[in-house]
Amino acid sequence: MELPPYVSSAVSACMRCGNCVDVCPSYVATGDLRNSPMGRLQLLKGASWDELTRSFHLCTMCKRCAYFCPTGIDVAEVTRQIRDVLSKSGRPPPYVSKVVENMLRRGNNVGLTPGAVAAAVRAAAKAIEKERGEAPRVFLYDGAAYRDPSGAEAAPGRAAALLFPSSSDVFEFDVALRGYIYLLNKLGFDVVVSLRLAEVANYGYYLSTEAMYKIAGMYLEEIGRVRPQVVVLGECGHGWHVFSRIVAPRSPRPALHILQLLYRAHERGRLRLKPVEVPRPVVYMDPCNYSRGAAPLVREPRALLKAAVGEYVELWKNPGESVCCLGGGGLIAPDALDLAVHYWRRAYGGVEFGTAVRPCATCKAQLRRVFAALGIKAEVTGVVELVYKSAV
Repeated sequence: MELPPYVSSAVSACMRCGNCVDVCPSYVATGDLRNSPMGRLQLLKGASWDELTRSFHLCTMCKRCAYFCPTGIDVAEVTRQIRDVLSKSGRPPPYVSKVVENMLRRGNNVGLTPGAVAAAVRAAAKAIEKERGEAPRVFLYDGAAYRDPSGAEAAPGRAAALLFPSSSDVFEFDVALRGYIYLLNKLGFDVVVSLRLAEVANYGYYLSTEAMYKIAGMYLEEIGRVRPQVVVLGECGHGWHVFSRIVAPRSPRPALHILQLLYRAHERGRLRLKPVEVPRPVVYMDPCNYSRGAAPLVREPRALLKAAVGEYVELWKNPGESVCCLGGGGLIAPDALDLAVHYWRRAYGGVEFGTAVRPCATCKAQLRRVFAALGIKAEVTGVVELVYKSAV
């Protein structure tokens, strides 16, 4: 196999110092050196296709190895490029392939129909009205017309925000969806949710370069159709990493992460928050692609969290050391749950907490499943849910 240029240079540059081994989540989970960053680079010197497939399918692409590597080798990027080769050779990660298929067919990772997305937004609108006393300004776009939650044709005003939530926020984390809509309204935006593209994640990043750019093109097409005042991304680590690198620089409209927008509004006094009561202690966990991704989000979630709940605890000395949830790279797959449980049993360390805050849909889904399996009695939430509850 002819190695891509970056992969070839990474293989040559590796000094086999071992700094990356014990910090790698897939190595911690399996205890197999071949599933460490150093081991993967060594496999590229002559392993079989089966060995390469097994090892590179188990990489979460969390970039923790790059943070601890003395020469900065990013084995997450190596994995992305090798998965591209594996996919072209008929060896893609099965779960990732299915998610990408759903995205290309339905415009979201779980295959929700436009009707299901519309129903979820209508339910969120009703809940907001009940909890906050006023109907939200949210519009559903089907590619031809805009409709309000009642189904009547109605167009958003000039200050429209095109919201790309995670599909998990649509069908599972409904408080996050309410938070996006209500808080954007509070900042003066009419919210548009596309029934054609209700997703922030780009699983093409985990599959192949072609799929990654094809999905990126879907975002640009939808932005061009809606022509909003601003594009807003929901809480998703790898989704933000890919969007900020590929889509945002090409977007005809400003594109921001929801936490960036809320942070700026709070700093300028346009968003007032009053701390709410939550189970304590509260711990903050950086998603991998917020602390080590292309466009870091470190200050913003912490400032908002502090304003929303008061005191909280940091689990690591600095954000770059944050531990992966073992859901990235497609390892959120149901058949990989036992591996994640084994990993967290080793990585957890017995720290007691009442609320775990991790502002990424994949992280939240993984931690809820893992904590349930381990009997950890703690709530799992993002930042947006807490800001929604604390907004005054």
